[in-house]
Amino acid sequence: MALAVTFIGLALVVNSAIYTQNLASRGEVAGSNDALEMRAMVETNVGQGVTAANRYNHSTQTTLETSVRESIRTVSTQTERQRVTSGTLVNVTLAGSPTYGTRIAQTNTSLFESGEATPSADWMVRERVTRPGDGTNATRRFVINATQLPSSGSEFVVVANGTGGNPKWTMRVWGDVGPSGTVNVEVDTPSGTQTCAVPIEEPYAHIDVTGGTVQGEPCLALQGGSFDGRFAHGVGDEYNITYESGDQIRGNYSMVVRDSKRAYTLDTAPASPFSTTAIYDVTVRYRYDTSNLRYEAKIRVAPGEPDAS
Repeated sequence: MALAVTFIGLALVVNSAIYTQNLASRGEVAGSNDALEMRAMVETNVGQGVTAANRYNHSTQTTLETSVRESIRTVSTQTERQRVTSGTLVNVTLAGSPTYGTRIAQTNTSLFESGEATPSADWMVRERVTRPGDGTNATRRFVINATQLPSSGSEFVVVANGTGGNPKWTMRVWGDVGPSGTVNVEVDTPSGTQTCAVPIEEPYAHIDVTGGTVQGEPCLALQGGSFDGRFAHGVGDEYNITYESGDQIRGNYSMVVRDSKRAYTLDTAPASPFSTTAIYDVTVRYRYDTSNLRYEAKIRVAPGEPDAS
């Protein structure tokens, strides 16, 4: 790949279209590795700010954006302070407006049923979740913390059901929590089936559905590779999310979805389950300046989103 490099005085300007791997391989450019390490730190810290805003400042989109702007300003200031003594200037700003969506969560340790007066164990959590057409997932940070798991034959089921031709991504969960327990996760996609079993000692099962881990350990059934079990992979650009046998599992969960429609009427926080306005992703401008290097890039931040297909 040709590198678009322009010299301005003694400063080297690195075009943001250059892949970070290429920048990292340019050992003759002093500070390039540091610029990339700082970029990764910025992405992580901005993501934490987005997560906090969605959790604590979700009354309106304006409130969310104000919270995230303040967080990004803090990230920029703290990051620059870490490098200013070495003559490095770092600046991070919000580029444009956030992309909004909906956070759906249950924060108590009840059954995974709908929030109706007469709860349903089989219910649609969200309808017509729509990908933006760039390969990104439209569901991120889908995490389950279960204090009670169903037995084999009574599995808790999550389905991402494509609306065009109805291809399905299905996850089944069962097992035991506590000492000598095991969490079993089976994923069925349009192309096959994969299972992972993770031993646990904790009194809860932590399943990061979009992160592809169980108890912090990689679960191949939920990851990319020869078997691609990433959440909703292969179901098309529009899908519904449903729970089945929600009366067989107890605990809490949370997810953030992009464009979608409400399927069931959910309460607002703190009732459970509930839905709130949320930020799905933000884009920040990152600039790193030394006497030898100027690196600029736009970074899209969507914490907990699977890699693009």
